[in-house]
Amino acid sequence: MDINYSLPNLTSTLQIIGCHVGNFHPNWSFPRHHHNLFELLHCKNGEIRQTIGDHVFTFSSGDWILIKSGMLHASENNSTSFYRFFNLHFDLDDPIIRARLCKTDYVIIKAEEAIQLALPSHVNAIENALLHHNRIDTVEDDKALNRLIIQSHTIGIISEFIKYSEKTTSPILKIDHNMHDASVFETELAHEIEDKLRNGNNEKIAEIAASLGISRGRCTHIFTKVYGQSPRQYMSKIVLNQAKHLLVHSTYTMEELAERLGFQSASHFSRQFRRWTGMPPSAFRPKFVRSQSNEDG
Repeated sequence: MDINYSLPNLTSTLQIIGCHVGNFHPNWSFPRHHHNLFELLHCKNGEIRQTIGDHVFTFSSGDWILIKSGMLHASENNSTSFYRFFNLHFDLDDPIIRARLCKTDYVIIKAEEAIQLALPSHVNAIENALLHHNRIDTVEDDKALNRLIIQSHTIGIISEFIKYSEKTTSPILKIDHNMHDASVFETELAHEIEDKLRNGNNEKIAEIAASLGISRGRCTHIFTKVYGQSPRQYMSKIVLNQAKHLLVHSTYTMEELAERLGFQSASHFSRQFRRWTGMPPSAFRPKFVRSQSNEDG
């Protein structure tokens, strides 16, 4: 057999929180706040006064915004019309994609540019899936399929934003004037930290910092500046990906998995996996692997 193209095993996770389409009445406002997740916002009809950091602008029908996690923002509908919107919050554990999303504080795609992209078709597919998912006569199997549709089109929207933001500079605005872009030295140092985290056999941050001749605080600051997440968060996602891969592609028992991943016990591993994913590791493991593992045990 000749294989022309191949793809590595995929175990990345997309988390979606608060995906909805809704309306806000005139004179509505939402005060300054921030999220620990990225936010996608699309104005379907009407307009609002949007504030992100120190920048204030009109967010109008057809416009899109991607807001980086941690950015302070607020919304206000001063018009006499209803404001209709699509909104969701998300996070993902692919460090390369996450770093690309964190290059800017937010990205705006205006309506006239959005229609040239696949954004309208993606949001229409998500809205149709939401409508079907929320119907009282929709069975659980179809709800699961609708969730998959929403995930796939959300990934499509994220891809459009990354491609758009990296080919143009005009709609990308940096808000935090005290946070300068990482220097070449800082970027290279962050890459070295990342390499040690990934290949250092559970080496602690303090040990990595000492080996590089910097303090633990500076190590954490530089890494977070470049990758948009702390070393601890990065390592948690690496371990989660390893756990998912082993659950799907091995027949190790929970005790063996816990030992391989550096947990003190199977119960400790199970509790942490549930915190990360909302489900126990046994529920994530495919049935055929589960049965084989039980037979081996």
